[in-house]
Formats: sequence, C-alpha cells, structure tokens
Amino acid sequence: MPLGSAVWTSAGQLPFKGIIHVAGINLVWRASESSIRMSVRNAVTVALAHGIQRLAAPVIGAGSGGFAEADACRLITSEAQGLDAELDFILVRYAPRNRGAGVHGS
Repeated sequence: MPLGSAVWTSAGQLPFKGIIHVAGINLVWRASESSIRMSVRNAVTVALAHGIQRLAAPVIGAGSGGFAEADACRLITSEAQGLDAELDFILVRYAPRNRGAGVHGS
C-alpha cells in the first residue's frame, strides 16, 4: 500500500461492517505529519464510500511509528475535524490495565 493510503477489508467474525487498514508508517517504521493526515483523510473517504456513519481509529503513527502520541492525537483530531464529512470519528487510545503489583494467589 502506498504511504497514507487506506483499504477496506471484511471484518471476518468480528461484529463490524468492515475494517479499514491504513499505511500510516513507512518502510522503516516511521510516521510523519503527512502520512498521519493522509491516512485519516483516506480512511474517512473509504468509510463514506462503504456507507459507514461511525469510524473508530487508533492513534496512527504512535507506538511503532515513532511519533509522539500527543502530537499524533492532535494531528488526527485536527484532520478529522477539518473534513467535510457526515461521520462520527472516534479516536481510540490504548491504555494498559493496571494489573497490580506483586504476585497474588497461594
């Protein structure tokens, strides 16, 4: 997939209409402002083409993409808000559960 592009696939057994995959990071696993913005723009375009009214997206470019999460969130939110689209866009952030300290049990 070209950098910033988006494609639709089946959701398989998941309870969703489909899954949109984006190419938010390049071949050396790095994201840029441009790749993040293009990924959001193209994901929304694909969603609208498939009649989707609600789209949830992860923080594209953060994590393995090397982009600071706060900066990626700002870019994604800015790009989604700037699009002229009748679509609920939900930004999903990963938060690991606090499993507690120490070992429990007998």
